[in-house]
Amino acid sequence: MNKKMKIVGMLLFLLSIPAMMLVYPYLNTPTRGVHTLVTSLDKAIPVMKWFVLPYVAWVGFITITLIYFCFKDCTLAFKTVLVFDLGLLVCFIIYYFYQTVGPVRPEIVGHDFLSQMLQYVYQIDQPYNCFPSIHVMSSYLMIRAIRNSSMKNRWINWGIICFSTSIILATLFIKQHVLLDVVAAIFLVEGLYKMVDLVHGWLLLPKRIVKPIAKNSYSV
Repeated sequence: MNKKMKIVGMLLFLLSIPAMMLVYPYLNTPTRGVHTLVTSLDKAIPVMKWFVLPYVAWVGFITITLIYFCFKDCTLAFKTVLVFDLGLLVCFIIYYFYQTVGPVRPEIVGHDFLSQMLQYVYQIDQPYNCFPSIHVMSSYLMIRAIRNSSMKNRWINWGIICFSTSIILATLFIKQHVLLDVVAAIFLVEGLYKMVDLVHGWLLLPKRIVKPIAKNSYSV
């Protein structure tokens, strides 16, 4: 398969992520009962309004990063999207059987741009489907993918790492998630990435070329 066909195939594979996310709103309810994982450390974390900027930029950032992977390294893109899909599946199963509610959201006062954005986030996003955090899962996945990539553009790599980190921190500083949501998402990505790496390597074993041992020739 030539490179252009691989890229087209990967871009189509990306559509599996928004397709799976169609399930999200149906799980984002308290109807099955809710649990809380809020700790005293979570209560001590202050609200920092400016973190709403990377938080709302999440969809665009993840989309652009995955498309970039498709054009630069199809193998990396395939493994990353596959881990993303598996991560969503695991998250949805947990949300169904162990629904959690996020930290208490503060009352946002003021009519400045950041306050209005944060109020809008609270308005459109119910405080459920928290453990593990999909924002953290997908953002940490970008960091994990970059660590395994052969892409040499240092500025782009560091840009992806820094912006991903800002999204992870944003989930805490705008009171959308708690620390355990973050930790669970990171462990989930690590486990799934290692599993996909293992299976991918195993599937490639038959395709590896083993050089035959040359027979010694003797002259009389």
